[in-house]
Order: sequence, then C-alpha cells, then structure tokens
Amino acid sequence: MRIHRTRHERDFTVVPNSMARNRSLSFTARGLWLHLISLPDGAREDVRTLADRNPGVGRKGVANALDELVAAGYYLRFTIRDPETGKVWTETSIYDMPQTQDSPLPAMPGTGRPGSAETGTLPTGVKDLVSKELGKEPSLPSVSPVQTPAAPAAREGSNKTNQEIPADPAAMRVLAALEDADRRLRLTDRQLQELAPLAAQWLARGYSAPEITDAVVQGLPGKVYAPAKLVADRLTRKLPAPRRKWRTFAECSDGCGRLLPAGQDSGQCGVCVGTTPAPFVQELAAQALQELEASSDYTAPDVRAHADGLRSILRARRQGVAA
Repeated sequence: MRIHRTRHERDFTVVPNSMARNRSLSFTARGLWLHLISLPDGAREDVRTLADRNPGVGRKGVANALDELVAAGYYLRFTIRDPETGKVWTETSIYDMPQTQDSPLPAMPGTGRPGSAETGTLPTGVKDLVSKELGKEPSLPSVSPVQTPAAPAAREGSNKTNQEIPADPAAMRVLAALEDADRRLRLTDRQLQELAPLAAQWLARGYSAPEITDAVVQGLPGKVYAPAKLVADRLTRKLPAPRRKWRTFAECSDGCGRLLPAGQDSGQCGVCVGTTPAPFVQELAAQALQELEASSDYTAPDVRAHADGLRSILRARRQGVAA
C-alpha cells in the first residue's frame, strides 16, 4: 500500500501515531476521538449530538466508544458544584495523549535557617519510602548554632520594596477573573499581588482583559500543578509589543466645531479667543490681495498704505454681507 499525504497550509490536525495505531481501542473509538480532537476549544458535543450526526453508530455505540476513551485516559469528565448556588454540571476534556492518574511528588522543601536548626518536612509518601528502604535514620552529631549576620538597616529615603507598592487594581481584577475561565487557575491574594505587575504591563501596552485571559487560558495542559507559575510564564513569554496609540484632539468648548491644537485638552480655539483670524477672513484677505495685484495700475505701496487698502476692502465686503 502506498501512502499519499498532502501538505496543508491551514485547517488540519496533527495526531500522534500512538493513538492512531492504538489497537486496544476500536476503530469507532479512534474515529470519535479524531473528530473531537479536531474541534476548536470550547465546542459542545455530547452523546446525543454525536449520535444524531452518526446514525449508523447510534447512542449506544457512541457511549461505548466514549467509555473506551475514558478508560484509556483520552477523555475525562469533571463534575463541578457551584459553592454559592449549589448548581452541579459536568465538564469534559479531550486529550491527544493519555492522562494518567498518578501525580508527581512535590519538590523537596529546603531546610530551615542555620541559627534555628529547623528542617523542612517530607512530602506525603516519601517518609514511608525512606523508612522502608533505609530504616531508621541515624542521629546526626550536634552542630553549634551559626549566627547569621543581621541585615543592614535601611537608609532613610530608600526605595520601598515591591510588597509595599500597591498593586494595580485593574490588573488584579484581570488575574482574579482567570478562575472564571478555568477553575484550575485559582490564585491566592498573595499570588495576585505578585503577578499584578505582569498583567499591568499588558494593560499599559493597550491590551484588554479578554485578550490577556485568552493568552493565558488557550492551550492549557491536561493538569495544572502550579497555577501561579503557569500564569507568570505565559504573561512573560507571550508579552506582545505595545500597540500604536493614535493621537486625539479635543474640540473647542464654544461649540464651533474646530479642533484644539495638539496637547490642549480643553478651552477655546484661537478663532473664538480672537488670536487667530477666522478662515473666511483669511480668504477675503487673500482675494483682496489678488484683486490689487491683478489691477493694471497697481504699484507696490508701502506697508501702511497697503494695510489701509486691505482694511477698506474688508470693511466694504462686510457691509455688503450685512446688507
């Protein structure tokens, strides 16, 4: 058999061979998995909708195929209860790799300060393993306490630490709302304080709260063990370039419709104040000058005489408009 593959530019799905050739799953289960994994994130599918679109399989066949995927770790169901309303619903997730139930042990905590001789505690499950393999741990020789040098006193007028600087409330609201998009991204108050500067950078660069949420939530792994570290990594790694800011101009407060100069946010324009001639006055002056220059007996007068001539022409035109 010869295999022919076409290189696609868009609208394609990459699947692992370990799943496509998984003989422990039926062809129905693998075909159903391929359909689900190709859907966009947030798509709604259940046994009824899948069976309606595949009448040859039926609801029983779809349910059996989903049970195969659940047993293999490709399809998971989560039951969620709202603590306030008591409402219960089920969320489903499809994965391209099987999800095991075994969680890795947490990292070993560090020991305490030398002066107090405090030691960290072993994570759950490690203590029994150590006692079985090594037996009782021999006592260690006593160590004289080490005096740690005191931290130098802060100078007067020194900069405040990051913890003393209040976090941006808007950035904290964006981070707190991540839990609404994915319940695994619940952050503590301290974590919100620490991550607020990262979210504030996105806001300062012109990006909205939905755009920040989409950058953090899209493509999450099957299991989230450290929400704060994951959010910090994505906010740092995906930080986009600042958006272009368009210059805005305010309008004159007198309602003439003219725009104020750049940098002036309020007040009157130059025409309303009287420092700048109105556009129609400038046009009349230009026309008058052209008429004078076009006349056959025109000679270049002195400045005073030229100004008197312009005033008389403008005065005559104004009287004609008023009449």
